[in-house]
Amino acid sequence: MNEQIEEAVESINTRPGFARNGKPFDHVVVAKVANGAYRLECVPAGILGTARPIEVYRAKRARNNIIKPWQPGTDDESYCPAHWADIAIGRGACGFRCRACFLMLTHRTFCDPSRHVLYENVDDYEIMVLKELIRAGKNLGLGIDCSDSLLYEGVTGHARRLIPLFASKDTNPHGRKLILLTKSTNVHYLEGLPTANVLMTFSLNPEPIANLWEGKWNDGVRITPAIMDRLEASKRAQRMGFEVRWRIDPILPVDKWQEVYREFLFAAAADGHRPTRITLGTYREMGRSLLTIAAKWGLPPMEFVPGNLSKDGMHYHLPDEQRVDIYQHLSDFITAAWQHTGNAPVVALCKETKTIREALGVTHSHCNCE
Repeated sequence: MNEQIEEAVESINTRPGFARNGKPFDHVVVAKVANGAYRLECVPAGILGTARPIEVYRAKRARNNIIKPWQPGTDDESYCPAHWADIAIGRGACGFRCRACFLMLTHRTFCDPSRHVLYENVDDYEIMVLKELIRAGKNLGLGIDCSDSLLYEGVTGHARRLIPLFASKDTNPHGRKLILLTKSTNVHYLEGLPTANVLMTFSLNPEPIANLWEGKWNDGVRITPAIMDRLEASKRAQRMGFEVRWRIDPILPVDKWQEVYREFLFAAAADGHRPTRITLGTYREMGRSLLTIAAKWGLPPMEFVPGNLSKDGMHYHLPDEQRVDIYQHLSDFITAAWQHTGNAPVVALCKETKTIREALGVTHSHCNCE
């Protein structure tokens, strides 16, 4: 383990010398390491369910900032509606290094997408969630806007500590739900736990699509688990009794994308997968500098980047007509794939405009966070 930590420190010292306004691009992170606010730690691959270890920074989060209320701008109908608040178990991109992750642009120089900031004052999280649950209010996400809900479960145990609080009427009298969102396969940590009031969401895509944008080490090896392994984790969660949902996002309009997605969805339905909800989202960017920021952090480029994006609401999107066509095709595939199973999933959209939702007849109540 000491050798792994030494290698991680050396990798910081030898990072490409990107500069911004005369300073190294990662000067904020370097300063926090230097003053002791961030402590480097190397998490073994076996704990994470990844092919290789992942480095993280450990830090403490102030109690009054543990639960982040979600307050979207009221003038933007494409932003996420205020259905949930987030339990901030980390900061910045989660460490899977997905090359279109909006958190790289949100945090810019403040967080290294290869080294997630993982908060370690776990006891404080349980205390603050207990205080929050005695009130009526929104659903709570387990880091879904600032981390992966289960990637670091073997380190922190957040889900194992919080799920029983949500499942019990004594600690959760208003029946508020805990939303999990993961690209990991780490549901095995949750065996034997109660399942009430937990929405277990898996971020999925057909394997050839995932390979175009999900995180890779610089030698080309994928960091995120294979889609077939994540599907098996989804089925395991389903057997455990959790309400399972899927997010297929971002949808990439590659050549013959209709065939790729149709095959994926029909195969899943035939294999016994029964997600209650499938949330769709096309490729979008919060700002056109997203991929530039990724490059400055040393991430390899995406293998496919949709062109012809234009500003629409808070995001740069594909043209309206193309998005409607994509969503209509996938919605039809989902309906057809599950129509004979008795468990047709609800189709939802993520961060879409009023125009697109009205064209498809999908409201904000059809969201993964609802």
